[in-house]
Amino acid sequence: MQTQMLEKDAHRAKFKVSVPAEAVTDTYERVLRELARQVRVPGFRPGKAPRGVIEARVGKDAVAQEVRDALVRLHLPQAVRELSLTPIAQRVHAHEPVEGEAYSFEVDVELYPEVTLPELSEIVIDTEKPPLTEEMVQEAIENLQRQHATLIPVERPAEAGDHLVLELAGGEEGSTLPVDLDAVSPAFAEQLYGKAIGDEVEVTLDQPDENEAGEDAELEAARAADTSEEPAAVDAETDANTGAGSNEGAATPPTLRVVIKDIKAKELPERGDEFAQTLGFATWAEVEARVRESLAAQLEQEAFSAQREEFTEKLTLESNPHVPQSLKERRKAVLLQNLARDLEGRGLSMQAYLEKLDQEEKRAEFEAELEEAAENAVKRDLVLEKLLETRGTRLSDAEFEAALAFMAQQQGSTPAKLRQELGEQGLANYRFLLTRDKAVRESLRELLGADADAETAPETAVSVTSSGAAEDASSESVQ
Repeated sequence: MQTQMLEKDAHRAKFKVSVPAEAVTDTYERVLRELARQVRVPGFRPGKAPRGVIEARVGKDAVAQEVRDALVRLHLPQAVRELSLTPIAQRVHAHEPVEGEAYSFEVDVELYPEVTLPELSEIVIDTEKPPLTEEMVQEAIENLQRQHATLIPVERPAEAGDHLVLELAGGEEGSTLPVDLDAVSPAFAEQLYGKAIGDEVEVTLDQPDENEAGEDAELEAARAADTSEEPAAVDAETDANTGAGSNEGAATPPTLRVVIKDIKAKELPERGDEFAQTLGFATWAEVEARVRESLAAQLEQEAFSAQREEFTEKLTLESNPHVPQSLKERRKAVLLQNLARDLEGRGLSMQAYLEKLDQEEKRAEFEAELEEAAENAVKRDLVLEKLLETRGTRLSDAEFEAALAFMAQQQGSTPAKLRQELGEQGLANYRFLLTRDKAVRESLRELLGADADAETAPETAVSVTSSGAAEDASSESVQ
């Protein structure tokens, strides 16, 4: 076999592969032997029919096509390696071979882009950790008191902070729903304020937050990867915020008719050692200390997450890699799949959604947002993959198992069930996402001068889910 580069630039290449006549003849014979074993010919045992009978049965053109495909399958990967190419899409121009004659075919390939990272030490992170205020501490303590409040029956209309028991109007007796007005959205609670026991109320249910809709996108991406030949390249944090998933054209929020069956007020426990002991502490001072410690850790983690996002955005912006059209089209397809799934959960089909956009003359805007979201997501993946390659970051088996265990716990499942759901390729894909995120965290900690090991296990486990998994992550290798 010989290869010849015909054309090549930074993004595309065209080359020719030449196969000697002997190799063509060998391939013809091998294909005919395989066909003889596969094709049933009356009067002959499998594999024993003469060549002429097989060619007559299958057709000479079909045999030639099989030989052509076999020659391409055998020699194309060798040619790619010999020319040191990394194709992401390819188009083969191959005619049918003739037995006993030399053969050649040409290939156009779209090349995996080269990414050049900026000097990481020159990236400036502006996000700072907010200070822990006394107001935060007091609010957290009040929440703690509300969580351990005693419920006292009252004979008055519902007020803020009350605990209600609702019954579905017209439903079966006993089909009740407890509602803590402190725990629901203000918009939902507002519909129940001033209502008394026995009142029938029609309440509008909350629509899911668009930014929360992608919480498990990375995990879903990892699952999806097990059914495809290559990962789908989804980054959760990008996909969850794309304009392609806007609320334009969303279904009407669902409503329920309920009857208020019970209203209870909350009697908060007094702050002191007695309350502390019910929480497992000896003194109230220990409770306050733990509250401050927990809030400080939460602020630290939230700040680091924001800094990580800022670091990723600036790294992507300064690298600004070329985005191959094939990768962009793959990402657009994934974004549309995610949108269709989200719409289905709201009781709306993709067709109805697009028709509504057409009616409102917003289809072009939607397409532009989809194009931009796909391009930005692929850029982000290319840059983060280059960062991972440059650092040579590795994820230990213990880290991976801890992440799986944490994810399984979040899903209300077990590591064994999660492994089964993801499949072999999905697990490999999820491991890649975790490793890539580890590279980002290590780079950021070095930039901030922080201890690269000073992180919590939950952060490690869920850092690629926003999204994702499963993401979003969007998230996986874009190859």
